[in-house]
This record gives sequence, C-alpha cells and structure tokens, in this order.
Amino acid sequence: MALFKKAKTDPIFELLQAQSQHLANAADMLTRVFAASPEERRSLNIEMHEIEHLADEACHTVLRKVNQSFMLPFDRDDVHALSSHMDDCVDFIDETSDNLVLYKPAAMPDDVASVASIIRKCAQLTHEEMQRFDKIDEATHDYTVEINGLENQADALYRSMVADLFNSGTDAVEVLKTKLILDSLESAVDAFEELANIIESIAIKES
Repeated sequence: MALFKKAKTDPIFELLQAQSQHLANAADMLTRVFAASPEERRSLNIEMHEIEHLADEACHTVLRKVNQSFMLPFDRDDVHALSSHMDDCVDFIDETSDNLVLYKPAAMPDDVASVASIIRKCAQLTHEEMQRFDKIDEATHDYTVEINGLENQADALYRSMVADLFNSGTDAVEVLKTKLILDSLESAVDAFEELANIIESIAIKES
C-alpha cells in the first residue's frame, strides 16, 4: 500500500497520537475500576472523569485544527470521524465506570474482567496504530482484523453473561443494575469496532 503524502511531523498526526493516549489511559483505568473494591471505585471513578475531560479537550483540539487547516493529510470528514469516534470510545468507557459506581451492584459476572481486558487491548492497539498512522501498510489491515476479532470475543462473552443473568433467579433490581453495566461495556467494545472500520476506510482511500 502507498504511504501518506504528508510527513510524520504533520501536526494532525501528533494531535491524533496525543488523543489516543487518553483512550489508552481510560481503558487502563476501567480495568482498575472493575478490580477495585466498591469503596475504592468512587475515587477511581473521579480519576476516570478527569481522563474523559482530557480526552474531550484533545478531541476539540483536533477538530479545531481540522477547521483551521487549508490542507490535511487526508479527507477532512475522515479526520473528523476518526477523532470523534475515539472520543466516543472514551465516553462509553467512562459511562461504564460511572454506572458501576452509581448503581452499586451486589456482584458482577466474573467475565466482566475479561471484557474489560479486551477493551484495554483494543485501546492499546488503537494507540499503537495512531503512532504509525503517517503511513498505510499491512499493519493497518492487521489492526482492523484484530479489533474485529476482539469484538467478536467480547460479544460472545456479553451474550453469555446476559443469559446467565436472566437465568440466575437474581432479584429483578439487581438484574437491571447489572444489565445496564453490561450494556455500556458492550457499547464500548462496539465503538472500537466502528473506529476500526473508519481507519480501514481511510486506509482503502489512501492506498
């Protein structure tokens, strides 16, 4: 595949790299939130909100750069979509952490830790992809394939957890609390797949 025409020092690449770091930080924090005790989760959730705020600022910085630039290394709408979807991923991660703290479920399925780890892996892969996004090569294709595979794993775990939840005979309020948390967790994984699809679309256009 062909290389981008712009050099790696183009400011938009640096801004996207910086934004993706907040994405990785949020995913790391989510694994900490799920592993923590209910008492510890509240303070960790405050840290999560701080990461989400920084991620919002990073997204706004990218979008301002897009609006102010006459020329960009690739399509203006694609840069906008890429940055906005990274921000969506952080928002869903933050929502999951918030739901866990606000609803205070009595217990969570064991597999939520596995899904949180999948989200962390997706975030790490995305951050690595943004580090080399000045060029389009086979690694970009490999990234999208791996993200799709991780989403499939998470989707299977989600369906299994929801089935077990409804078959458990647990109090209806507890079922609702847990289901809301699982739904936001699933939304976070789905957002990564949508992000990977945008990256793949850019790769196809620029190759």
